[in-house]
Amino acid sequence: MLELLLILAVVVYLVSKLDAHHLEQTTSRFGPSLAPGAAPLRLEPRPALRLAIEGTQRPYFRSNKFVKGFGVNPQLVQDIRVYSRLGAVDNFPAAVVALLHDLYLRGGALGSEVMELLFHGRALKEGEAVYFALLDAKPEPRVVAFVDKLRTA
Repeated sequence: MLELLLILAVVVYLVSKLDAHHLEQTTSRFGPSLAPGAAPLRLEPRPALRLAIEGTQRPYFRSNKFVKGFGVNPQLVQDIRVYSRLGAVDNFPAAVVALLHDLYLRGGALGSEVMELLFHGRALKEGEAVYFALLDAKPEPRVVAFVDKLRTA
């Protein structure tokens, strides 16, 4: 029994030494280590990300949980813009059409309704809207678009 305790103690000691060595390597590789008693580095808060798309509006929603239906994590949503005027893509503002095409090519157009709007002549119907959501994703923010019912609150 004493041998098992002794072996366990040696293993714990070796693991602690390896962990300390790994921490030193990581710290030296990714930034300077702080001297004892030195104040930690303060990072400036990142400004809030916002979308600016000509012809769209920024709605006020109590909750943005409806984006879950399109595979988007609501906690990542930084901003939402809405385009809700009826009609075909030919009647949309140029900035909205250009962004929709760009998002389609990048894989940011979610749902088949966006493809139908862009390529199959489908018009935006009464009670529908095109939503643009800015996501704080890693490694960089991204924008997604989808068509859903028009939400007023």
